Amino acid sequence: MTPPYTLEQVLARATALPALPQIVARILDMLGDDEVNAETLSKHIISDPAVVVRLLAAANAGAIGASGHVDSVRQAILLLGVSRVRDITLATAIIDRFNAKPPFDARRLWLHSVGVAICAQEVARIGGLDVDVAYTAGLLHDVGQLLLNAVDQEAYSRVLTLRTESDIDIVDAERQVLGIDHAQVGGGLARLWKLPEEVADAIGAHHVTNDSEPESEMADAVHVAEVLSHALNLGGGEGARVPRLSDLSCARMGIDWRELAAHFPLIEARFIGTRITLGL
Repeated sequence: MTPPYTLEQVLARATALPALPQIVARILDMLGDDEVNAETLSKHIISDPAVVVRLLAAANAGAIGASGHVDSVRQAILLLGVSRVRDITLATAIIDRFNAKPPFDARRLWLHSVGVAICAQEVARIGGLDVDVAYTAGLLHDVGQLLLNAVDQEAYSRVLTLRTESDIDIVDAERQVLGIDHAQVGGGLARLWKLPEEVADAIGAHHVTNDSEPESEMADAVHVAEVLSHALNLGGGEGARVPRLSDLSCARMGIDWRELAAHFPLIEARFIGTRITLGL
């Protein structure tokens, strides 16, 4: 099979990536459930040792001045809060499982994805959207790159070279070489994995092109977060290109850049803290 590829051809090779871990499926099922408590979460989390280690490390790092040592998942959840525990659990389970061989830089992809996820939460908060769904969509927004690389590593290396040498957006390079882009693939993969429709829509439409705009509020949030994370250099790497920003997305989200700018130090601090917690 050689390029150009159709979406159906790429998704037929989805087994080139590992399946979503069970803990991720459980956490995603809990999104939007206000009744989730420490007991419910801890029952699921204790089955994944990597998640437990990271949660306890994050809790103890934040427990300065608190009495005693945090040594149980339940204590960690009570200290960190349900929302942050969801964030760490999702990121740990996904990043530890989904990797790629060089020249594809999986570490850089996940650093960038964490930056987008954190920015997406702030943008979603302004727009009155679910911040946990926004984090999930932001974290997974580039997962299509992993699948495209897994399907044809040689061709994807050409994509990366073309992007760098021609200074063009990654989606434009992908279309030129592969006939398809990672946003389309990521949206299709999210539906194959039966992720929430809102997450799948956001992944599939987070890139603005010359002939398209995001098609949902959550896609607007992730698109703005993508641009913001590049502008703040949150994991994009040296020479990362800041994508074109959609004025329409900003208008629909009600973005006041002066108000959002006041949150930049918090966003950057959260990114650094999360990066340390996840060992990235």
